[in-house]
Amino acid sequence: MNNKTIIEKPPYDIRRIWRKVCMVISKFSLISPSIRLKMLKMGGVKVKGRSFIGANVVFDGIYPNLIEIGEGAVITSGTCILSHFYNTSDRRFYAGKVKIGKKVFIGMNTLVVNAVNIGDYAVIGAGSIVNRDIPAGEIWAGNPARFIKKAADVKSIE
Repeated sequence: MNNKTIIEKPPYDIRRIWRKVCMVISKFSLISPSIRLKMLKMGGVKVKGRSFIGANVVFDGIYPNLIEIGEGAVITSGTCILSHFYNTSDRRFYAGKVKIGKKVFIGMNTLVVNAVNIGDYAVIGAGSIVNRDIPAGEIWAGNPARFIKKAADVKSIE
């Protein structure tokens, strides 16, 4: 497993408590999107530039520092992004980097449940379960997420 590390024992220290507090506050629907982004950054999530994170978006509470969100990304309400997961073949927990590219749209109630790269300008349909890499400029949806079609020409989007 190239970009994944085995988790023997999750860290239980003051940083994890602080990250958890920041993550819980960021989920509230009554705070503004700009405060939400600040709380996520304080909690360890790497957010580049201006992005939109909807209410009730859940980020990994153990390893939020392994999640990176590109500029202009839109992550809608109810989405869950995990950077640690259980491998059934060897019965071990792994942690890996989740990278969401720039100007990605992730539909409502989507689950990202593996160490994945979601390419720039990709679109993930609502209710999808993403467990593998998604190339740039493609539309994916379903459980598990499957290729639907190529998005519009990326140069015309910019």
